[in-house]
Amino acid sequence: MLTLVALWTMMMAPVAEAPGPGPEPLSIVSIPSPEDSTASFWQMVIEQQIIIRVPAQRSSLNNFSAAPAPEMRVRQAPVEWKEKKAPKCIAMRNILGMQGAQRDSIDLITRQKQRLRAQLNRGCRALDFYAGFYMQGSKDGQLCEDRDQIHARTGAKCEIDKFRLMVPVTKSDD
Repeated sequence: MLTLVALWTMMMAPVAEAPGPGPEPLSIVSIPSPEDSTASFWQMVIEQQIIIRVPAQRSSLNNFSAAPAPEMRVRQAPVEWKEKKAPKCIAMRNILGMQGAQRDSIDLITRQKQRLRAQLNRGCRALDFYAGFYMQGSKDGQLCEDRDQIHARTGAKCEIDKFRLMVPVTKSDD
């Protein structure tokens, strides 16, 4: 209790003048009104760009420096791929990799272990995409035919004309 009284009297006692100037008084800042024509306004725009890289997986089209195949290899039945109807758009987050398929198309491998053939537009070669490709993120997160472009590391830009779902069909030797 005695400490409380001592602190109270110290706070209420007049302050002796300290040497030097005291703290500056706070200044009042006003916000310009919309009617004030001399006020300048600033606008800040934040843009975000997402680039997604899709790596290439080895195939006969891009396997230039592959080591020779081991001699003791289990022989598997050849697999043929049959084309089926596919959706017009696929989610970019589901694409794991790609393989060159034909001269003008690449196969996209998805997280669901599906294979989608992307038919490239006229004048585009699958060989340009031997090292994978980049795609720019869209607002809906989808890669769509006749809308989006894929970019090769070589500089080529190609639009996808059509998607086809590839279904494996085992070919039996007759």
